[in-house]
Amino acid sequence: MGQNGTWFIGLKLLSVFSIGCIGSSMLYLPTFYRNVLNLSTDKIGFIYSITPFVSCLSFPFWTSYLDRTQAYKRIMIVNTAISILSVLFIATVPLLTNETGKTLILVSLGNFGFSWFGYPVIAAMVDSVTFLVLGDFKELYGQQKTGCPIGFGLSVFLTGLTMDWIGPYALFAVYTLFALCFIITIAVLDFTPHKKQQQEQHSVTPDSSSPAINSSSNSSYGSVEVDTVAIEDDDDDDDENYGKQQQPSNASIWSLLASPDSCQFFFVMILMGFSIAVIQAFLFLFMRNDLHASPAMVGLLGPLGSSTEIVCFFFSKQIFGRLGPKRMLMVAQWLTITRCLIYIIAMGLEENQGAWMATAAQLLHGAVFSMTWSAAALQSERIAPPYLKNSAQGLLNAVFNGLGSGLGALIGGFIYNTMGAKTMWWVVISLMLVCFAVYTCSFWFKRIFFSSSSSPSSYTRL
Repeated sequence: MGQNGTWFIGLKLLSVFSIGCIGSSMLYLPTFYRNVLNLSTDKIGFIYSITPFVSCLSFPFWTSYLDRTQAYKRIMIVNTAISILSVLFIATVPLLTNETGKTLILVSLGNFGFSWFGYPVIAAMVDSVTFLVLGDFKELYGQQKTGCPIGFGLSVFLTGLTMDWIGPYALFAVYTLFALCFIITIAVLDFTPHKKQQQEQHSVTPDSSSPAINSSSNSSYGSVEVDTVAIEDDDDDDDENYGKQQQPSNASIWSLLASPDSCQFFFVMILMGFSIAVIQAFLFLFMRNDLHASPAMVGLLGPLGSSTEIVCFFFSKQIFGRLGPKRMLMVAQWLTITRCLIYIIAMGLEENQGAWMATAAQLLHGAVFSMTWSAAALQSERIAPPYLKNSAQGLLNAVFNGLGSGLGALIGGFIYNTMGAKTMWWVVISLMLVCFAVYTCSFWFKRIFFSSSSSPSSYTRL
């Protein structure tokens, strides 16, 4: 990738180590609560729900603070260090008390520390830094996220392996390792935005836009020339006016909800966060309890999902050029509907056939998540003014990973327990149909009634 190789590696390492913190802590802490702290399932559910609901406040708070101070390194390093202490504090709870009530309070405090300080760094600030460093090359965002499935798979495997060797406390060592590596990466990473005029001597001009598009298929993957015209047109000239726009005195994260289009976008992300959270939270339980899948089949879910996720992130630049962020979200919505329909059909098949069918459907997970997150992160970055770029990522994470995910886990669990898995999947399908209708209503209205009077660049803004 020529001159860009160094910072490409740095951004990918951020994804590897940040997601590694989640794979080594959030996935395995419930087993620690159950096997070491002897907490009941309902108490574990309460503790687990702290993170998504606290993040509804922590994401907007920290990203707004980041917009005001621009102190990326200091905030990210200090917050990650506090999150390490918070998670390690949970490991000391058995030494402090054996009473269930006190244990619940102490563990909740440790979980709150991680949710308030660490989770915003992992989920929101990493994306803010990625867009900052990419500068004019935001179409390469998805390529940097290929580190996510790699970091997740590596951390889950390493944590499980070390827990077999030295016991349940191994998860804290692995989490600390990934968090320290994350801090080191932040400390050495160059946060200078990359500009095209600094990278390319022969940049694309408006007069040569058509040839650039026509030759995109012949460009190498590492080239930054592919499809840049269409993507830049969709950027509303935010970067060009960055130095010209001053932050209003009354600007806040809530300014992002001033327009109907942005309200529509964030509402859609709540629904998509809800739906994806239901699948992530209850798919393993559904496979075991309803389809009677073997442990080997359940174990295949991780590699199958990660394989397509890596591929889609890797080729996200080409997907951006073909579809654009809005159409990517539409495709992700219909893939989610298809996935849930497969689960419903699998329940009517013979035991082994249904389990294998649902296992194969996990290939859709990587496509759904990578397309959803790549498109949503880029879309939220574009609808925000330059002085609220970080806040936009915080609000996106608050509605998707926070409010949407929390409601999905709670309501999905209630429906599953009271009405069964089939009803739960039908509810997700219904929500995705509503989501698609809400998201496309203005899209098609603009395409039909304003296409004749719009300039070519207006099409890409849709």
